[in-house]
Amino acid sequence: MKLVIAEYLRSLKERDELDRLLPDLLMEMGYVPVARPQTGNRQYGVDIAARGRNLEPGLDELMLVVIKQGDIGRTEWDGGNQSVRQSINEIFDVYLKSHLEPQDHDRSIRIVVATNGELKQTVQASWSGFVSDNKARSCIEFWGADTIAALIETHLLDEHIFLDEDRRDLRRALALSGDSEYDRQDLYRLFKRALDLNDKGQLIDKPKTGKALLKALRIINLSAQMFAYWTLRDDGDTRQGLFAVERAMLWTWHRICLADEKDKQSAIAGPLRQVWWIYYRFTVQYHARIQPYCFVENSIIRYASNGVESSLIAFEQIGILASIALFQIFSVISEGSKKTDEKNTFWEENANVVIQTLESWLQNNGASSSPCFDRQSQDINLALIALLGLSRTETAKEWLKKLFRNVDYALKAKKFVPIATDSLDDLVEEGGWLGGHATERMTETSWMLATFSGWSVILEMDEMYEVLAQNVRDQYPGVCIQLWHPEKDLYQHLYFQSAHSESGVAEAPIQLPATASEYRQQMQMICESGFGKILLESPAAQSGLIALDFIAYRHFSTPVPPVFWYSLMNDTVS
Repeated sequence: MKLVIAEYLRSLKERDELDRLLPDLLMEMGYVPVARPQTGNRQYGVDIAARGRNLEPGLDELMLVVIKQGDIGRTEWDGGNQSVRQSINEIFDVYLKSHLEPQDHDRSIRIVVATNGELKQTVQASWSGFVSDNKARSCIEFWGADTIAALIETHLLDEHIFLDEDRRDLRRALALSGDSEYDRQDLYRLFKRALDLNDKGQLIDKPKTGKALLKALRIINLSAQMFAYWTLRDDGDTRQGLFAVERAMLWTWHRICLADEKDKQSAIAGPLRQVWWIYYRFTVQYHARIQPYCFVENSIIRYASNGVESSLIAFEQIGILASIALFQIFSVISEGSKKTDEKNTFWEENANVVIQTLESWLQNNGASSSPCFDRQSQDINLALIALLGLSRTETAKEWLKKLFRNVDYALKAKKFVPIATDSLDDLVEEGGWLGGHATERMTETSWMLATFSGWSVILEMDEMYEVLAQNVRDQYPGVCIQLWHPEKDLYQHLYFQSAHSESGVAEAPIQLPATASEYRQQMQMICESGFGKILLESPAAQSGLIALDFIAYRHFSTPVPPVFWYSLMNDTVS
């Protein structure tokens, strides 16, 4: 396990990754961080300051941690203002003279240089001499990747919280992370054990509370990070890493919602915020990997052998890019009153980069307008919400026109229809995608047509709506148009599993009136009904974390509640 952890540590960056892990480690070692890494502030050599008791000599001490990335060679040791030697000298010359609090004057001082690399042989003599010369002023130590890995195994992954079966499951998950067909069940078993959850998402007897719960949540974060970074290797599948981090974040939130108020607040401020940031960091890396392919015409073709595979790839990426963009958009909204304009600009700029990638994907790949499953209406909803949220109204309209044109043709021709089941076998045998015609069973119901109807009203595309309504009556009258609406118990399931199979009601059959204005009135009535109030009860929204809801919709294939996107028809469409 030490080798696994050490290899993971070597993949971390100094800022926002290694420096977020070390405070958790110090807390488990019995230290209380009093200063954490801050970007932009002069720290005089100190990245982390923590108070605690060093058990071996039995002394109360102040630990001052200097964080560096990678191996320490001659340049890193004494090669400029950011070198290790300069940082330690700055601690002696400035920090210890002017920044110590009164309660720390009688404490012993320990300076730790922490890095996810090693101390190279070329500087070991210089290091030993420097430590010896300054031993009267402070105890100075070097923590490389192997040392930190050993400390993590001892204090974060000890036998009381990280059981043997957890270790086995994590090793198996890491070994299979490169397999695109792997279902990650080993990792998810570990998650459920640590979170005290059964297969239905309910708490088992005597669940953890207080510090034990916080520690369990940190175990989930660390395990998900290790798995995710494993997938970034050359032979890895980054989708696997993305799905693992999403599951860790959603199940962490689900577990927090089941905790009492005291545990809930400390968990949100600590482990949840950490995994929130982990998700952001991984989506940046995921986006960087797929972005080049999104700007190449028909880039899907090289990875798909037929139209079915093209459609599956296209809509999976549409849903992923849309949920990443929505995460950025709602981070602006959620943090707008708390953060600086500079922080909001950061989120907005990131959101616009992702939405540009999504636009290019839609424009360059014809398969992105030919859904093969009715459930892909969920990906369409997420993408249209994201496009409108970032003022890409014309892109939304053009894409909706293409979608309706292709699905309308498919239903008339009974070929290439978005089938009403989730079975790949049905798609091939009865969906008319690889020859032959679609059977009536495959077109019995349709969320897709209801989605097109609602969005044509939202986007003020009245002519398209009227054509669609007429074709439903005249061209494919046997299709039952329907939508799913959640009920009050939605949030008991949303963050753990597919909610629509456990909660809610179906609106079926939906009778489309002849004009868009009439359907607009029907949509408004639903928004003003009890279904609209349910969205206001979202625990994620109430905690400023509404992005979790949209990630959950896609991750667990739960339809986006119509009242959410219906409400957008009241906004000005330009």
